[in-house]
Amino acid sequence: DPVRALVASTLPGLALAFTAAGALVAVAAPVLVRALAPGLPDHALAVDCTRLTATCVVSFGLAGYCSAALRAHRRFLAPAAIYVAYNTGIVAVMFVLGGRWGVRSAAAGVAVGGVLMVAAQLPSLLRRLKRHEGERPSVVADEAARPLAVALFATVLLFALCRQSQVLIERFLASGLPSGAISHLNYAQKVAQIPMTLSLMLCTVTFPVVARALADGDTERARDRVERDVALAACLVLLGAATVVACAPQIVQLLFQRGAFTAADTAATAGVMRVYALGLLGQTVVGALARSYFSAGRASWYPLGAMAVGVVATAVAGASAVGPWGVSGIAAANAAGITVTAALLLAGMGPRSVPVRVRRVLGDLGRAVPAA
Repeated sequence: DPVRALVASTLPGLALAFTAAGALVAVAAPVLVRALAPGLPDHALAVDCTRLTATCVVSFGLAGYCSAALRAHRRFLAPAAIYVAYNTGIVAVMFVLGGRWGVRSAAAGVAVGGVLMVAAQLPSLLRRLKRHEGERPSVVADEAARPLAVALFATVLLFALCRQSQVLIERFLASGLPSGAISHLNYAQKVAQIPMTLSLMLCTVTFPVVARALADGDTERARDRVERDVALAACLVLLGAATVVACAPQIVQLLFQRGAFTAADTAATAGVMRVYALGLLGQTVVGALARSYFSAGRASWYPLGAMAVGVVATAVAGASAVGPWGVSGIAAANAAGITVTAALLLAGMGPRSVPVRVRRVLGDLGRAVPAA
């Protein structure tokens, strides 16, 4: 089992790295909060919440690792269940501690939910990786996997970090705006990205199919699969984006308008949701094509470069737009940056990835976008 060899050679080192990074986040929380959100009025509260969620560096890292290993074995139920476990942890802790800890209970719930994400997958993963009686470990496989794994993990990890930095840029810019701006961004982003999440489920399931086709040298089958995935995912996400644009106020009012969440908050969040919807196609294309680059079984730095260009575009556009347009300007910058990344990833498809027919993909997208 090559997956077992890969896990044996990479998991111990990654677990140690995750632990060290989590400890560093906890210790450096005051510095991180001031650097990432200098405009927050309650610095001490943010530091407490950051320290409580520092454990997520370990739990989220291990949860993602377990999900990848299970998907490589074509096992999708346990990875899909982690979000149920995660949200159950958050809700349970807030229910028990909300009255005494306030917002800190939400941070503690995130920490507990992260642990439950790992626990939900461990039994299934251990069953898949359990060595059969009498089977000897493959030293050759371990040694062959190690240099490949280091390069692949470096490119995938840096790409993921660069992509997540878009959120950090948004929070940095919004921390200086009036109270509630970060919440409006967060609510709008979470709801607006639901169509993207649903559309990318298709690519998650077919990712092992593409990787297997490339490993077998069948680039035509891999190309056809990626082209169909991008076309179908684009149709799904554009349908969701159209729904968000048309019904944003009603969606937000139904989900959130109660208690301290007023009608003004609904209007502000709905406006941001509509702007975020403009970037959903770019988000989906990036998610689908990035998997194609990494499914080739070799390290590729091109996706990281494309994502870095998009992040720079987000930062520059956000800094220029936050003054006149506030949170809507930040959301527009996000949409612009991720669209730039999507265009670069599509333009770079070829020998370094799956050789899709770019004109055909653009033709499919060109018909779907006006319809939406």
